Amino acid sequence: MMRNHTMMQFFEWNVAADGKHWDRLKETAPALKAVGIDSVWVPPVTKAVSADDTGYGVYDLYDLGEYDQKGTVRTKYGTKQALIDAISECQKNGIAVYVDLVMNHKAGADEKEV
Repeated sequence: MMRNHTMMQFFEWNVAADGKHWDRLKETAPALKAVGIDSVWVPPVTKAVSADDTGYGVYDLYDLGEYDQKGTVRTKYGTKQALIDAISECQKNGIAVYVDLVMNHKAGADEKEV
């Protein structure tokens, strides 16, 4: 018998801007699988206009939390390495990860183009 799969939205608008969200996902992955979660939907992973932006004010599509831009290396949710570690732990536990990619939002330009 085929079973339904369960996806969890692993973020909400007011997630703490402490840079530890990816760490929380990594730590929680085994427990999520134990209660039947098969996949997680995570927030935008790219650098936003500030460290407390939810990720929809995209500044740099290629900075996942590894470059010192906009006053921080990490994103609101953590560093690139913490993201990689969280995804690896999810995969190890049989949890697929879906990223909320925001390709058409651009904000926080450093200068005006002429």
